[in-house]
Amino acid sequence: MRYILSMMLALIVNTGNVFAADYMHYDSTYKNIKVGSSTERSLRHFHGKPQRVVKKEKFTLFRYRKFDAAVNKSDGKVRSIIIYDRNYKDRNYLKIGDNRKRVERVLKKDILGDNAVDRVNGIVYWFDGNRIEKIVLAYRLKR
Repeated sequence: MRYILSMMLALIVNTGNVFAADYMHYDSTYKNIKVGSSTERSLRHFHGKPQRVVKKEKFTLFRYRKFDAAVNKSDGKVRSIIIYDRNYKDRNYLKIGDNRKRVERVLKKDILGDNAVDRVNGIVYWFDGNRIEKIVLAYRLKR
């Protein structure tokens, strides 16, 4: 009975997502843009007009010179920031161009595919060969 009540409460509190407890939420920031709370208006205020706007089914991608920001259509909030800025260092002191071995040392795990996920900080590293190609600051990741 307690389980059913907790699931119903999760359903009400988490806008219909019974399994919301299976996600971690993060609050990373890049150049005054915060995942989960900044909006298209914040993007335009701090960074001006984007170079390109790409509309997808569930989000809109705003492309700037050193980063892209994906904004949810449902709530208008930034869901992720994709960083190409070679001068940016994240919470793990990693940056674009760092090698795969360094990321493995920092995350304390082997990386087999073309990406690595830091679930503690909500960061996804994408690789081109053995080097970080882009860093993604996520608002929400599965546990």
